[in-house]
Amino acid sequence: MCSSAYTSTYLALAISLKPMNWLQNIRVVLVGSQEPMNVGAAARAMQNFGISDLWLVGPEPRVREDLALHPGGSQAYRLAVHAEEILNRCKMVETLPEALRETRLVVGTTVREREIYTGPVVDPRAMALRVAEVAPQGKVALVFGRETSGLTTDEIDLSQLIVRIPTSPKQSSLNLAQAVLLLCYEVFGAAQSPVVPAQTPLAEQEALQQLFEDLREYILRIGFTDENRLPYAVRRFRRLLHKANLTPGEVQFLRGFLHQSRWYAQHGRRKTDEP
Repeated sequence: MCSSAYTSTYLALAISLKPMNWLQNIRVVLVGSQEPMNVGAAARAMQNFGISDLWLVGPEPRVREDLALHPGGSQAYRLAVHAEEILNRCKMVETLPEALRETRLVVGTTVREREIYTGPVVDPRAMALRVAEVAPQGKVALVFGRETSGLTTDEIDLSQLIVRIPTSPKQSSLNLAQAVLLLCYEVFGAAQSPVVPAQTPLAEQEALQQLFEDLREYILRIGFTDENRLPYAVRRFRRLLHKANLTPGEVQFLRGFLHQSRWYAQHGRRKTDEP
């Protein structure tokens, strides 16, 4: 199918989704959870707002052990009032990229200030409006970090959008479950009204990360940066390319360009090239 026909068909299908239906595409990802009760309370918050897809990334042993105690004795299940089914179906993986597979938008949460992020920093309401544009076409991940230290720099770098919840300077940090509740509330609110979805499908995370790995290798090989400055350079490229809202075809095109450029830098002119 040609690209224009594909885009038109995709847009028609996305618009046909009722506003509430795309909540099934929202994935809540908890990284390195340390307290079973927070996991249970987060599940309850998700249930309050029609979101049911929960992923745990590398939870602490006490969380794993607690979840294994169900049906009796689990603190997580005790806090997950009427949301036990979310814990029953939650998925547990060891790395964040595993939890982001098939997602088209990754929203990272943070309270920290840093020189540059890989995406714009927005408040929860603006985040929800962007989620409402993308979720009709595919999965969106809301990523929350550890209770004590949040997301690492490498983890937050996987985000296309950064959300910071405004709080009082006297107590700037929120409990994990509170943060989950606030973002789910905003997303649920955005789902109450029709929002025109993004007109073209965004590339999935796996393809994007492959592009950034190619780019990382390329800028090192051509001497654009060195090992010490590489993370900062890649972060800036991520931010730049995320602004473009790349489609699957565009990602494939850029990867092909990088591969050919790398080959040319290594082998030089081909015999068929004109002098």
